[in-house]
Amino acid sequence: PGSTRTGAAYEASGRDHAQPIRLLLVRHAQSANRRLEKGQCASADPALSELGYEQAEALGRRLAKDFGPAGSRRSNSVLVVSSPMRRCLMTIEPAVSSLRLPRDACLCHASCFEFGCAGKGFGGSTSEDIVAEFPNFTPVGFHSGGRWDYRGTAVKETEAECRERGARIVEWLRAEGAALAKARAVDGEAAVIVLCIHRTLADLLCRILLEGNSAKWSYGDIDYPLRNASITELLLHPGGQATKGPRGIDDSAHLAMVDCRRSSV
Repeated sequence: PGSTRTGAAYEASGRDHAQPIRLLLVRHAQSANRRLEKGQCASADPALSELGYEQAEALGRRLAKDFGPAGSRRSNSVLVVSSPMRRCLMTIEPAVSSLRLPRDACLCHASCFEFGCAGKGFGGSTSEDIVAEFPNFTPVGFHSGGRWDYRGTAVKETEAECRERGARIVEWLRAEGAALAKARAVDGEAAVIVLCIHRTLADLLCRILLEGNSAKWSYGDIDYPLRNASITELLLHPGGQATKGPRGIDDSAHLAMVDCRRSSV
């Protein structure tokens, strides 16, 4: 798989940073598959529903408020990482646009697809597909053939394979992701990684980071809930341990107006 590690990232990783990295786990907004008309077939890689686009815009406003204005020390300290699935990239695009993040601050990571959404039967989109539809994002970790980072042998990813993939993602976050984020941090600002992924995968990562293993994880058994376009904050400490951050688990305050407008229709 490819790498985006730079000389600056290596230098940052060698310095003593006492501040933890803020890891914001963001679940994608509502999938278009949730709003299919009768007779329509579900897509293997759907876009967002109408509600999903509203949720994405609300998320963008929240992150712009928290880390803006664009070009500030805070916004320049943000690293965005997204699943290669379209619903995640579309969810985080409004925030990327509002904060005017450069392409090297926006990564599309080939390992971060949802459980079971790749396998020998479906390899996912290519890095060229990603660049064509989402030019603000830099593909990371795609196979030499350009597809998502599925390394198993099943037609559709198994739970055991997903646990292994989750461990790889955590390893990347603690090492290369942390180095890249620290290299971006400006003048004492905390380094921030915004990781836009999926509920099942976010639950798996929380178990590995907070509990130390994924032995009890299984699909559908959610210990760390995360609603569409909501945020869970973790702190990644220099020693490798992780704790819950100030936002806590499943922060959806920014979606209140969307929910209110929808309920009044």
